[in-house]
Amino acid sequence: MTGRHTSMRDVARAAGVSLATVSYVVNHGPKPVGDATRKRVVAAMHNVGYQAGSRSRSRTRSLTIGAIVPDATNSFFSQALAGAESVLSKPGHMLVTASSNDDPARELKALEALIRSRVDGLILTPQGDVPPEVERLRSRGVPVVLMDRDGGDTKLNRVVMDNYGSAFRATRLLIESGHRRIALVNGLQRISTARERLKGYRAALEQAGLDFDEKYVRLGPFTSDYGRQSTLDLLSLTPRPDAIFSSSVILTTGVLWSLRARRVRWPQDIAVVGFGDAAWASLVTPTLTVVEQPARQLGEVAARLLLSSSDGSTQGQQLVLESQLVLRESHRRLARQAANE
Repeated sequence: MTGRHTSMRDVARAAGVSLATVSYVVNHGPKPVGDATRKRVVAAMHNVGYQAGSRSRSRTRSLTIGAIVPDATNSFFSQALAGAESVLSKPGHMLVTASSNDDPARELKALEALIRSRVDGLILTPQGDVPPEVERLRSRGVPVVLMDRDGGDTKLNRVVMDNYGSAFRATRLLIESGHRRIALVNGLQRISTARERLKGYRAALEQAGLDFDEKYVRLGPFTSDYGRQSTLDLLSLTPRPDAIFSSSVILTTGVLWSLRARRVRWPQDIAVVGFGDAAWASLVTPTLTVVEQPARQLGEVAARLLLSSSDGSTQGQQLVLESQLVLRESHRRLARQAANE
């Protein structure tokens, strides 16, 4: 065989590894490969005559990559886009972005505009299941990577966060801090991240032997307005929650606005844990405990995965990035809280 007629699939077969592993070796990521496996892949490339990059469009010309996210002004997505752009700009590629506002009609309109512009690849954070137009785009050889959300039943490559585990750990932290009436302010259930965060929240309660009470759960759009209104609703309950887990940065801004408006102090009157570490989280008083997501890394990995799959050799991969809890002040249970109960 010669390099002109061989593919990553031939290399994978000769080396006895997956297509993804060959892609990681050829494209230097997005996941590391052990030295022994790397040597085996390189030897297989030599044996079958595969020339790395010979079929990769990303190495032969400048590409225009489209990206559709819910809100490009949201700090989480702006950081992710910055990460993607940092990877794409080095070889001279360009990133064109649009916001869907989690609106199916607006998402479709943005998608159609990018298709008309003949983009060379697409990074998409879907508002629900992946639209048929995206699958058709991929079937025509245009690489597509889903970022942050899984898009439902699809064979598209995707990079996501550990939303279930993150929500589980955040809820467990509140439980371990002594809180028992823990409210959840979350997104719509058609969005995969919101579904997984609800599951993690419920699982943490169940593990601790606490009942899941729907009256303490608010499911709605990822907007500051919804965060404000849902928090006002929760504060009107009897008994009201002694803690709130807010599942996005934008929701958390609304949660804190309502707490201040009602002169409810955190953590003295109600504990708070947020999802996403905005710059202001360490500046508010008291400082906010959060689930920190590697947003920039998310974009970087999405861009690398897109470039590595530009020859169609890798499909159906799902990469999961880990988050971590940043412990500050807002989750703590104060001594006087316990004394009042």
